[in-house]
Amino acid sequence: MSVVKNLLPICLAMAGVLATDMARAGQPFSDCPSEAFLVQDSVPKLYGVDLSTGYVDLLGPNLGTSGKFNGIGFSYADAYIYGWSYEHRTLARVGSDLALEPITLAQPLDDNYFVGDLTPDGAYYYVYKRGAGGSHGLWRIGLLPENADYLQPVRIVSGSELQLAIFDFAFHPSNGMLYSVTRGGDLISINPTDGSMAFLADLGETGTYGAVYFDVDANLYISRNADGAIFQVKPDASEITAVRFAQGPKSGQNDGARCALAPVIAPNAATADFGDAPDSYGTRLASNGARHNTVDSQIWLGQTVDAEAQAWPAPLSDDQTNTDDEDGVVFITPLAAGEQALVSVTVHGGGYLNAWIDLDLDGTFGDSEQVVDARYLEAGQHVLTVQIPADAGDGSTWSRFRISSTSSLGPQGGIADGEVEDHPVQLFGRIVTSSYYPGPQGYVSLAYEDLWPVAGDYDLNDLVVYYRTVVNTVNLSNAPQDAVVDSVTIQGEISAIGATLQSGFAVELTGIPRSAVDEDRLSLTLGGKATSRLILEEGAGYEHAVLIIYENAWNHVDADDGCNFYRTQNSCSGTGGGSRFTLNVPLKADVQASLIDDQLFNPFIFGSTARRLEIHLKNRAPTPRADTSAFGTGDDASQPGAGLFYQTNSGLPWAIVIGDAWVHPQEAHDLLQTYPGFEQFVQSRGASNLDWFRSVNAVSSKLYQE
Repeated sequence: MSVVKNLLPICLAMAGVLATDMARAGQPFSDCPSEAFLVQDSVPKLYGVDLSTGYVDLLGPNLGTSGKFNGIGFSYADAYIYGWSYEHRTLARVGSDLALEPITLAQPLDDNYFVGDLTPDGAYYYVYKRGAGGSHGLWRIGLLPENADYLQPVRIVSGSELQLAIFDFAFHPSNGMLYSVTRGGDLISINPTDGSMAFLADLGETGTYGAVYFDVDANLYISRNADGAIFQVKPDASEITAVRFAQGPKSGQNDGARCALAPVIAPNAATADFGDAPDSYGTRLASNGARHNTVDSQIWLGQTVDAEAQAWPAPLSDDQTNTDDEDGVVFITPLAAGEQALVSVTVHGGGYLNAWIDLDLDGTFGDSEQVVDARYLEAGQHVLTVQIPADAGDGSTWSRFRISSTSSLGPQGGIADGEVEDHPVQLFGRIVTSSYYPGPQGYVSLAYEDLWPVAGDYDLNDLVVYYRTVVNTVNLSNAPQDAVVDSVTIQGEISAIGATLQSGFAVELTGIPRSAVDEDRLSLTLGGKATSRLILEEGAGYEHAVLIIYENAWNHVDADDGCNFYRTQNSCSGTGGGSRFTLNVPLKADVQASLIDDQLFNPFIFGSTARRLEIHLKNRAPTPRADTSAFGTGDDASQPGAGLFYQTNSGLPWAIVIGDAWVHPQEAHDLLQTYPGFEQFVQSRGASNLDWFRSVNAVSSKLYQE
């Protein structure tokens, strides 16, 4: 099997009993040979799709037509795929010989349509095209030979009378109505008898929905082209809402159909374990990411393995929504060029281990970067020796470990059993010791309110960033006091932006002089791409290094269509892979490790158009670039002489750090009301309500939900 990249969300068309005696050379499928069919490309190719895992295999590289095949549906009763042939400009079908057969209509329409579906009883095929053209409108084509309207197109309503910005529709399995969602997010029904339209609900989700389909339980699924988000809607419910059902890939040129009686695979029925590395390594399904079926597997790494419906590339790994299953691989010694490293691997069940390290730091796993090749390991703990080549790079990178009953396994692709574990690692040109904050695999959440010195709506979601640091030290002698800093690595990603004001994000490396930074080797990657702009800030009075990560956080995320913010309005998720950053700060001068007394350092936000506006964590001093004239104004009660910064009279901060992935408040929901224990935590100076930030202690209705 091969995996087709950038698959469109699959349109599942309901089909029922089709009584037809159309004489065609092609034979029907003996049954549904795959859980779904997929037609791709302008010159269509037919694929078979296993929806439970996302694997696809090519069934027909050439359907015998030079044009698109769209508006398709699968008839379970007669086992043909029906749709509209763009080359022939007519109805067509495909059977088991995978050759498209145009069907001559009693009255040619001489046009093309991409919105189409079969009635549940298989008696009619409907197509729609808006506009005032002579062939535009809602058409019905009879498919039963015994009826007078057999293969006779009948226009129900003109395209100017039924003027809808829709890109697909689907028949309800029992009430006979067509359903669709407009570009503006309105759920509508269309009466196929007279073409009348009824507004049912504003779903609050705008966009182009190129795939709309029902399941056998009358659940409507709508898939948005721009971001691949799939929502589930229950049109028969008393209160109609759009529930985010799955995250599919973005749209391309394709269309799909599915056997009517097969169940829809829901995210809570996920069966595959994915990796967690950035997607350049092949992590997401659309990138042919490494993934292992877990249903019957008796092989995994560590103590546990979990399954998810999609990959969550770092730092938004599946550990934030499922259990932490990256527990089978531990690096005992640093990975230094020309040296042997010791790696502990714990195996359940026994299988073949394959492993890769990105030794040249190019964001991919090459064939020459395989460090363990099909090594069979019995159940239990093993300490392996891994040779790091002398020409290995210096900096942050990733490793991938895969175990399976299959011996020969590459860094990408799917397999029937086992597990994949991705681990971030650091390569060094010399022997070092690494110290991780908050831990080898964890992240803290930094949350900011941007209206300082005014409290504003105090929802602390104006910028939320996942954040971690690694300090790498070299011991020049056997004395601990002789340890010096080799380099600092800071990683993270934007979790939310709930602000119209535009803010940047930076960190002051307290304890590390600006002059000690090796600017020639300093690097920052954003969304997997290196940036060439100035990273180390210049200016008079700088004692410590100040590094700019985002000049404007909004430049690195995209909000969903119709959403004002990024992940602060419910069901407004957007895309944020471009915000994922890795900042490597090598040093050219010895800096005593003892000078770093807080590995969090001093992360802060600043005004993108007013750099002198800085907002820091409570009692963290501003940089020399900051305008301090606002201290003591508005709600601020800073007393620089007493070491008190960025807090109110009652001690409330404008920025907080939370030692885990955090569920932040919805837009405009006050933190004090969302997490009632926070105020007592502050007033007690951290003596009580230590777990105030856990979602179980929040008012759930005020929390952001995907």
